[in-house]
Amino acid sequence: MSSKKKQQKAMAPDSDEESPNSLKLSNNRYLTVSDFKNKVRVDIREYYRNEDGERKPGKKGISLSMEEWKKIVSNMDMIKKMIKDQGDSGSE
Repeated sequence: MSSKKKQQKAMAPDSDEESPNSLKLSNNRYLTVSDFKNKVRVDIREYYRNEDGERKPGKKGISLSMEEWKKIVSNMDMIKKMIKDQGDSGSE
């Protein structure tokens, strides 16, 4: 199976259900973990429905390397503080 096929299999399914490798963030946004060229990636992407009603990945999104993802995770307290400083009282 090619890397592209592996990535497509790991992406959000055609239904609104989450797969073991995806997390529904909102109505049309998913976070997915996939393998691309033998490297694990964290992808946050908007999806759309085609004319047949199938959910397809759109152009809007970002694919993070493990290094980038780990930097976000290790700095989560600082990120939460930056969000709070911007006026979001709902952040932890």
